[in-house]
Parts: sequence; structure tokens; C-alpha cells
Amino acid sequence: MKKIKIKLLLVLALALVLVWAFALPGPAEARKKMWRWGTAGPGSTGYKVSAFMADFLRRGMPDYDITIYPYASTTANIKSFLVGELESVYSAEPGLRKLYSFKKPFKGFEPNVKQMPVQSFWAYTMETHILTLPKWKDKYRTWEDLDGKKIFMTKAGYMNHINIFRAMRDICGLKITHVEVDMTKVADALRGGTIDATAAYTTATVSLPSWLKVLDVASPLQGVNPTATQIKKLTAAGFTPVKINIKKAYTRDLGVDELYGVPFYFGYHHGLRFSEEGVYRALKVFEKEAAALSKLDPGFGPLAADFAGFQVRGIRSIPQVPVHPGLAEYLKEKGLWDKAWIIATEDTIKAAIKAMKAKAR
Repeated sequence: MKKIKIKLLLVLALALVLVWAFALPGPAEARKKMWRWGTAGPGSTGYKVSAFMADFLRRGMPDYDITIYPYASTTANIKSFLVGELESVYSAEPGLRKLYSFKKPFKGFEPNVKQMPVQSFWAYTMETHILTLPKWKDKYRTWEDLDGKKIFMTKAGYMNHINIFRAMRDICGLKITHVEVDMTKVADALRGGTIDATAAYTTATVSLPSWLKVLDVASPLQGVNPTATQIKKLTAAGFTPVKINIKKAYTRDLGVDELYGVPFYFGYHHGLRFSEEGVYRALKVFEKEAAALSKLDPGFGPLAADFAGFQVRGIRSIPQVPVHPGLAEYLKEKGLWDKAWIIATEDTIKAAIKAMKAKAR
């Protein structure tokens, strides 16, 4: 009887050892590197496309554990990255310009910074434009007619919010009152007179974010264009307006033959804590899957057409910000690296901040 009990105990002990052995992560799983991917919240383009982008990366870079972290706004995800809570950040040229000069919305945030984003991967352009209701088409024919009016300039903290304020206020000199609106209630706000117009945006002139698809279905809309003089001012400032592809982007007629939006480059960027090899490999994955990305969302069309060239154009939109060594290596391999660009190091990042802060004064 005693021998039977001893054997039973040995069997139980062995079973427990096997359970723990299978429960614990194996060597490959234990070696996975953490990649917390920041993006804007539901309704945004960044959130919409992040899931399948991350899926391609998980298959192409199985040694990384990638998790999507949505935030209330693009600015909120940037601030989380700055304090070290993310490995990559969803950001764009207007936001990087504000960040490196530490102007609002980053004013006073510099003491909290543990890492800075540098140019790593440019994914698409966005084009911010203005819409109102058809019943106001004679009242609001151009941006000039909206001087002093109430506009939902997209959600505060979004890059399109920064972009359209820069275009209408800073460059064209218009006085605009931003009214914050629930993105799902923009049609109601227009009909109720809470706002006179709304800013909107496309990706690559053809694709709408989820909240604008809702607006497109919920209400007839009227496009409002900058004047010829304002287009000249924007062009002189380096932000030449482009034509929105109305028929591809919207299901409704917008009451204008042509609608102009102010473009900028958007991407997913890293700091120097993320290795050169990691960024280089991610670029190679996206390059390989660019055609598949464009099938999932037409906003990736320009990226798929010329992946490496698109990275070049993204850098040219804000050459003052240093370039991650991984992106630099990728472009050198393609013969597209410009010696005038800055490769990111701790010193070059500090120098870029100093220079951009001085220029912004």
C-alpha cells in the first residue's frame, strides 16, 4: 500500500511538472520584443488601418509582440510616446513641426520627454478640406466667407486640426472659432447651426475615415474652396492645395466641380530606442506588402506605386527632423539617400530641437 501511494505521488508530481512546462513560454516566445503601437482612436484613419498593418508585421517580424494602443487623439498618443509608453507613434508633419519647436499643444511638455520620434516610416498623405450644407452654398462660397465663423476643425489634438488651422489662420489670416463636436454628431451640429462648416479630410485624396463616411451618408454636403489668392499664399508657404477625388471619396455630389484640400504627410515613427535593424525590417515588410495594403485601403495607393520614393517625399516635407538610422539605411540601399538630410543621434535630435525652437520664436 505504501509503495502504491509513493508511485501515485510521483505520478502527480510528474504531471504537475509537465503542466508547468507547457504553461511557461518557450524560448522563442520568451525572446519576443515588445512593440506598443500608438494610434488615434476609433473613427480615425490611423486606427482603421492599424490592425491589418500590424497583421503584416506580425507575420513578417514574428520575433516582435505587437499591440495596438488607440488614444483619444493623435496628440495624446504622441505625448504617451514621449514619456516612453510606446515603441512607435502615429504622427505627421504638422505635429512633428509643433513638437520639435515645443509649441502648443506641446508647450511646457519638454521636461517630461524621455524619447523623441524621428522620421521612420511615411505611410500616406492626408488632405484637409472644408464642407458645409448645400443650403448655405451662396452664403459660404469660399474660405473668405467663413472668416469669423464657427467651424469644427476636426477633433482637437488631431493632425488635421493643426493642419487646417495653419492653412486658414496662420497662412490665410482668417479668424476661425473652433467648436468641438462629437464626430458622430457633425451632421446634427451642421443642421442645428452649432457650426457653420466642418473640416474634413481624405487619405491620398480618395479614402475617408470612418466618421466622415457616417457624415457622408447622414447629410448632403457642399464643398467650400480657398480663393485663388489663398491658394497662392498656401503654395508660397510650401503647402500647395490638391484636388480631392470627389467621386472616389464621397458617395454624394458636393456641389462643386473641384474641391481643394491642403495636403501633408502622415506616418508611424520610432525613437532611437527602437533598433536600426527593427526599423529597416519593418520597412522591408511594408514594401513587400504595399500592394496588399492598397487593396485593403486605397489611401495606400501612392505608397504602393513608389514605396521608396514616397519615403523620400515624406522626408522632404520636414527635412529639419532627423531620420532614423533604419530608414537612412533603407534609402542608402536604394541609392536615394540625400547627404543633406540628418541621421538621428542623440546629438542631432537636440540640435534639431534647438534650431526649430529658435525659428519658431
